[in-house]
Parts: sequence; C-alpha cells; structure tokens
Amino acid sequence: MLLEALSKYPYEGLTRELLSLGMSWVVMYSDLNPDAEDIANALEGALNSLEDKIRLNISKKMSKNDKQSFDKVIKAWFNQSAPETYGELFELVIRETIELLKQGQIDLVRSLSKVRIDKGGIYLGVEYKRETAILPAILKQPEYYEYQSGFLVPTTGQKAQIRLDPLWFSLIAVGFLISFAGLIRGKYYLITKPGIETFWPYEIEDIIEKGLIPLTEAGISGKIGLSTEELYEMKLAMRLAETNTFVPPEVYPVVLHLISLEGRAYAELKTLQLDLSELTGYLQRYVENIERLKISGLQVMVEIKEKGTMVYKYPLWALVDLAEEEISNEVSGDNEMLAYIFVKDLYKAVNSGNKKLIEDAVFRLFRQGRALLEGSARVSRELKRVLKAFMWKEHMGVLV
Repeated sequence: MLLEALSKYPYEGLTRELLSLGMSWVVMYSDLNPDAEDIANALEGALNSLEDKIRLNISKKMSKNDKQSFDKVIKAWFNQSAPETYGELFELVIRETIELLKQGQIDLVRSLSKVRIDKGGIYLGVEYKRETAILPAILKQPEYYEYQSGFLVPTTGQKAQIRLDPLWFSLIAVGFLISFAGLIRGKYYLITKPGIETFWPYEIEDIIEKGLIPLTEAGISGKIGLSTEELYEMKLAMRLAETNTFVPPEVYPVVLHLISLEGRAYAELKTLQLDLSELTGYLQRYVENIERLKISGLQVMVEIKEKGTMVYKYPLWALVDLAEEEISNEVSGDNEMLAYIFVKDLYKAVNSGNKKLIEDAVFRLFRQGRALLEGSARVSRELKRVLKAFMWKEHMGVLV
C-alpha cells in the first residue's frame, strides 16, 4: 500500500524525500500494508520519540499567506486556529490526524490511493470537510525557486500547488521532524536519505534509528552550521565520535538541505551529499586513543580560550574550531587560512581511506607547523598553542 502510494508521487526532490521518511517511520512500526490503527500508533510513536525536537524552537513564524491559508483549513479540519510556527503546525496536524484515524474518520485506502494531477497542481488524498491544505512554503518554495527538478514548473502561468489531506500532511510532517538537524542563524538544516524506500521493510529501523536520528541529533546538540562542506562534515563526525555513536555504513550517503528565507521566499542555498563513514571511524579511534593516554597519565589536551573562558579540548577539535573562525572572519595576510588548509588536507586524506595518505598529511602538517612556529610569519597565539599540542610526540602517534 505505502510503496504504491509513494510511487504515484510524480517528482523527485525534498518533498518526496520527506514523504518517504514519514512513510518509512510507519513501515518501521508496522509493515508495508498498515491499517488505520497501525498508522495512528506510528504517528504517536513519532511524537513521543521526536519530542525533544518538537520542544525545540524548530521553525520561524509562518509567512502571512501560509498563516491565512492554514487558519481556514485548520478551522475546518480541527475547529482550531492555526498556530504561529511551522513546527507547531506540523505537531498539531500529526496529533489531530491520530484522533481522526482512531475515530475512523479517514478512509485509509482511499486517501493513500488517490493522487490526482491537473493544471492546478497535485492533489494527495481526499478532501476532508471540503478542504485540503497547501504544502507549506518552507517545503514548497525551495524546490520551486531552485529548479532542482521539474517540481512545480508552472503550466498555466501560475505556480502549481500541492494540496494535501490530513494523512498525507502528517506523513510529510513526520518526515520533516526526522530530518530536522538544526535552525542555525536563521537557516534550516534537514538531512534526508533519498531512496530510503529501497530499505523497506527489514532494514529501515537501522537507517532511521541508528542513522538519521543520531546524525540529526548530533547537528542539533552541536549547533553545527555550514561554513564549508569539509568543516561541517568534520564537526558532525566529531560530535558522533564524542558520544561514541556508530552509524552503519549503509546509512550513507545522506543529503543535507540548507534552506533559508531569502527576501520573501524560501530558497535552497545548498544541497550536499554527505558520507561520514571514514571520518567517523577515524575520529572515534582518535578519541579512544587519547582517552587511553589520559588514563595512563599523559595529558594531550590543549587549553584554549572559548567565549572568554579557558577550556580543554582535543587538539584536532581545537584546530577545526580555529579553521571555522578563519572562514567566518575571512582571515588574510600571514595568517591566511592556515588552520583551514591543515584541516582540509587531513579531511581529504582520511576520506581516501588510505593510511599512507593520512600519514603524509599528518607529517606535512608537522613540517609546516614547525616552520610557522620557528619562522618569522605572524601567527595567532591560539594557533601557536594548538600547533604545539599537535606536534607532541604522543599526539602524532594518535593521529597516524
């Protein structure tokens, strides 16, 4: 039932990825052919399991047009006013749809089997109380304005719409909650797994519970924003290593969607394919080896200033932080992106999976770092401190 329903959705892109995530959650809780009770239980499970995300401020206020549209629909569907934010809207629709399913007010087979396409747009499901909801702007506009696919290409001089009944809306909302990896400096971070339905039904739990959930939670807890692809992947992998979280290799690749309100419309600023398998393995071994040295009495942490306070960090963590500062501050002159160059070099070597390339990158960093410390070039005090820690014999052994 669910595979057939998903196959009727005609476009690739973010909306399909969120829809397949929401359906995957249902499959994880039941099977490919759930009944109304199964879906209600799955949606309840989503609200409970993803409660920490829901309680975060996971979205801004809705646009004026969306608020007006959803006020009308939510009033008709649930006899309530639409909330102010998209996150609250998603939670409300999921919660109320659970009740509709329990009360037998949704014809499950009819809803999932009905997908209609005409000049006015795409209609998913059936009208409930003579109303369907539009796809929220935060999801519709990024695909429309970035032209990532044929999605919503106007056919009559106006933007085509996607209209949803409560069940389809709930599935997309669950997909959004699963994928949500942070709202940082006004930008939304969503991590999805295109083609996730190929893992139905037996492997889907590992992909979601051991993959997407830990990845997105790492992004949220670490407040990890995108400065460059290398630094984003490094910081995400560092967070997983700190918590000793293993993500199965079959989870990768995943896709990061970076969405921002640009002017009056949401746009997809970046779409990146991520594979942290090599990085996470390397950094987990790095952390384990340093912790062993600490137990034996060797101190290989470096003390640096962070927000006015001196803190101890792993030397590699400190170097990545300095690299991010260089990118943010657009460092130039003698100090031009030195930390970032070092990190990027190591990032490439680790991702190659070639131990010899990793050794070459580490020793190249050692030689260049020593030249900086002993030469006349102006180097920041923090970078000097980190480079000295990097070049301790014990730490070099950990790196290679």
